Formats: sequence, C-alpha cells, structure tokens
Amino acid sequence: MLRIVYANLGYSRDIDGSIGHHVRRVHHHVFTTRRVQLRSLGLVRERLRELKPDLSCFAEIDKGSLNNGFFDQVGALAEAHHTTVRIDNKYGAGRRFRRLSVSRGKSNAFLASRPLTYVARYLSWGKKRLVYDIDISGIRVLMAHLSLRYRIRGLQLAELARWVAESDKPTVVIGDFNLFRGVGELRPLLADGRLVHANAHSGPTFRLGPYRAALDICLLSQDLRDRCQVTILDQPYSDHQMIQLDIADAEPGGEMLETPVLVAADAEAA
Repeated sequence: MLRIVYANLGYSRDIDGSIGHHVRRVHHHVFTTRRVQLRSLGLVRERLRELKPDLSCFAEIDKGSLNNGFFDQVGALAEAHHTTVRIDNKYGAGRRFRRLSVSRGKSNAFLASRPLTYVARYLSWGKKRLVYDIDISGIRVLMAHLSLRYRIRGLQLAELARWVAESDKPTVVIGDFNLFRGVGELRPLLADGRLVHANAHSGPTFRLGPYRAALDICLLSQDLRDRCQVTILDQPYSDHQMIQLDIADAEPGGEMLETPVLVAADAEAA
C-alpha cells in the first residue's frame, strides 16, 4: 500500500478557523512565536508518526519569513526516515524576495520515505504557482495550491488539465484549490472523464467561523478509483483538514533521480 497525506498547515499559526481563535490569536497573522509554531508542528509530527505516510505534502508552510522569526518549519517535521525533504517558495523559483518582504519564505513542501522522482513546476498564471510533479511507486502525484481569484484560478485549472494529459500513468491531483464558487470549477480537469473527484462526498475541509467549504481536493484517475480510500482528518492547528489517501497495490519505488526545476514565465499575479 502507498499512503499519501496532504494538509494546508496555515503556516502553523495555531488558528483552527473558529471565530474565537481568529479573535484571540489575530496577532499570530502579524507574528507567530517559535513556541506557538513548534506546538502546532509537534501535533503534525505526531500525526505523521501515527499514520506513517510514504509521502506527506504540505501547503502554507514557512521556510523562514518576517512573520515567523525566519524559522524553517520543515526542519521540525523531517525525521531520519525521510529520504527526500523538499520545500520551495510557492510564488516562483525565479523571484528574489528581500528579507523584509511578506512573501519571503511562504512555501509548499513534501517529505517522502520512499524513492521518487519529482519536478517543481510553476503555473503560467497567478501569484501562487508552484506545483509539485512527483512520481512515487508508479503513481504520478500533482500537488497544487491555487489562486484566490476566480479568473486566475480558471486559467490555472486549465493548465493543470494540460499537465495531467502529458502522461497516462495512474494519477493523483491534490491540494488546496480554493473553489469558493463550488466544484463546478473543476470542469477543466474532469471534462474528459479520466479523473474523478475522490472526496466529493466527504464534506467540507475548510472552516471560517460558521462558514464551511470543500477547498481541499483529491482527484484520481479512473484506474485508481477502485483501489483507493480517502479519509478526512481534523487538524486542531489549522483552518483546513488533512486528506489521507491509501492506494492498494502500488509498485515498489525505483531509484531516486535528480530532477530539474521548471519555471514558467512571470504572468499576472493573484
């Protein structure tokens, strides 16, 4: 079995999305102490030890920014069995941020305990553009965090659909898609019938006070549909929930290879 987990960590600000947390901990958006970050990251680490995933993917993790005292959060999650630890700025590999920039350090990341190959790719549109393109145990995994802006998000989804079509491997597309206008936005990815929405009936994954929405999405190619199980797990340290994906009969991992970073040209920010 191959186990994948995905979570938006909310930069480990220890805000669960409730009104009480947003009011009492609003200062965490400006600056989060290392103690608070380590408390949240400790809970993530304990969850990973319990689940023992082969691949753990994270959105909204900090590589070190003004808001968090320049603390690299992935180091608090990585352990000796992780053979690959990767963290990249989600705004574009070609961008250089000044030390006091609010965008500095804002990243996506993954940890893996099996051999894999991967490419860090950047969408042509938007501000949040990083997509990890990972091949692990015969499964292709695309992990993304998409724009908050509807028009830009549509362009990103269409480009993701083109990337999915590049390969006929069993495929997982997972991440925070910010589908504030509903699952109809997934049409570019679902139109040809190759992918199915695996957590369509699993309920909301995001909370903001009384508001609930299914923003975190897991799509599977049809050849994985009957051998996958998706579970939604609560996160008390984030306003997003975690997705656990178990895939039966995955191939053993191959040799890990060095892979390039693909950078798209700068485009309209979102």
